Amino acid sequence: MISKEEKEKIKAEIVSKVNSVLEKNNESYRMDKVNILNRKETVRFMGSYRVYDRRKYNSVSREINNFLKKYGDVNITSKKIKDSGMKFTTVSFNFEL
Repeated sequence: MISKEEKEKIKAEIVSKVNSVLEKNNESYRMDKVNILNRKETVRFMGSYRVYDRRKYNSVSREINNFLKKYGDVNITSKKIKDSGMKFTTVSFNFEL
């Protein structure tokens, strides 16, 4: 099982990396947290972020996905959203350690 300190370190690392990629691409959204689900033998990390400029979606998601894959097998889903005139793509991810 992963220690509490290691979980916090992983969470902070993910938030920092995702936000640095979003900032580098002039995206207005910032990720604030990663959720954790403690299971008997594993720990699941879950999070999501938004990309407003759909022209930058591929490069942003590619960089973030490559980073997340260092933790192993990552489930990634994305969905295009149109909300009150705002268009963005929301990306959710989760993985177990």
